[in-house]
Amino acid sequence: MTKKILLISLLLISCSQGKQLSTKKYFDLKGFSESIIRALERQKPEVSKTWQIGKQKEIKTTNDIDWAKELSLFTEADLNKSAFVNSYEISENQYAINYKLKKSETLPVKTMTIETMAGEDSKQISVKTTTSNYLFKNMSEIKLKTKNGKLQEYSVYSIQKLFMSKADTSYINGQIINL
Repeated sequence: MTKKILLISLLLISCSQGKQLSTKKYFDLKGFSESIIRALERQKPEVSKTWQIGKQKEIKTTNDIDWAKELSLFTEADLNKSAFVNSYEISENQYAINYKLKKSETLPVKTMTIETMAGEDSKQISVKTTTSNYLFKNMSEIKLKTKNGKLQEYSVYSIQKLFMSKADTSYINGQIINL
């Protein structure tokens, strides 16, 4: 009888610990982005998209977008990976939460800011990343704006410098025309 009680107690403790481990310490950018992607895949909105690589620029309006691929940088910038748990300093006020990589850490996401518009379900999310090794250095800034829980605009700006070559810049901006 006491063995059964002990076994049941251990199961309850392990279940409650599992729930605690699944709690997100930082803003759930991955989950937030995935919910936006699912909505965009259903709605297929028209988007005015601008690409600029170096000095070449192209503007196109389309509703044929692979949203999972298009917004993959946002899902990949998730800070809630188990290895990142204590890697960021958090500062917040009533309108924004800022995450800044601690000086002792070397992760790609350097900063993330989530600004919330007062009285609306609207956010502006900015993420700065840096990746480098002895052959290249890549710096990116990605932004996502929502209004009433729906994507309004996103952008990706990056600078890539390969060893012994000039830096290349690229910019992508998408603005939702209709939802």
